[in-house]
Amino acid sequence: MRRSLLLVILVGLLLAWAAPIWAQCPEDPNDHGACDTLYTELYLPDAMFTGSGHLVRVPVFITNDIPDAMTDSIAAMTIPLCYTRTNPAAYCSLPPLWNRAPSYIPGGNFILRHLDDTTLNAFCQMYPYPIPDDFALDISTAEQYFRFAWMSISPTSPSWQGGSRQLVFIMTFKVQDSMTVCLDSCLWPPTGHLLFCRSDAVTYTPRDNLPSCFSISYPDIGDCNCDGTVDIGDVVYLIGYLYRGGPPPPATAVGDANCDGIVDVGDVVRLIGYLYRGEPPPSC
Repeated sequence: MRRSLLLVILVGLLLAWAAPIWAQCPEDPNDHGACDTLYTELYLPDAMFTGSGHLVRVPVFITNDIPDAMTDSIAAMTIPLCYTRTNPAAYCSLPPLWNRAPSYIPGGNFILRHLDDTTLNAFCQMYPYPIPDDFALDISTAEQYFRFAWMSISPTSPSWQGGSRQLVFIMTFKVQDSMTVCLDSCLWPPTGHLLFCRSDAVTYTPRDNLPSCFSISYPDIGDCNCDGTVDIGDVVYLIGYLYRGGPPPPATAVGDANCDGIVDVGDVVRLIGYLYRGEPPPSC
């Protein structure tokens, strides 16, 4: 009986000793709990190139674990990113109109905006309008750098107490052709690295999914509405363009299903033949 009791006490002490180790991220012990992670991904509706002024949204997310809200909430973050691209002859940049600092609220094009009805920006929920000057944004188009920084500058300012998959900001690229763009963390001279700061002023580096690459490609021939598939929606889109004043296909090659060089009713017939008569898929 006594031996069993001693064994239970010993196991309890071992668990108590090991708990702090389990509660720490192995990459950085200052990051308590599961490793905080920063990751980027392409907003899939923008993956299909739709013309020379095509906008590509790349949301940046944080997964943040806060075992102790008084300590582990994020009170500051510095996120420097740089990007490279294929197809260097084609334009690709972060236009100021769609990448404004948070103080530029009119127009809704600032980086702290909601992505869609189900993906809301966490900062917009933390702060009342107008958003205060807790944020810094630097974009060097020539050098292809982007740096976002935030600090809870006063005792009344909120700290980041998000959970899984919280939207931080949205980078919006403007491209003039198909290409692949790669994002990576980098040094913002002289000393700016990817860094988070806890509420007790202890800093750490989060995990990340960088480098992260995404491709913008032309839709397949016949995919007139650029949703990634050739189906009845493309027939409706083409009829809308030809007879109801709807928008044209993003490129002639997309709508030219019969490959005769023009977009007309023959392409509608070709799509219907593929979808409902067993004809081969459109291909030039």
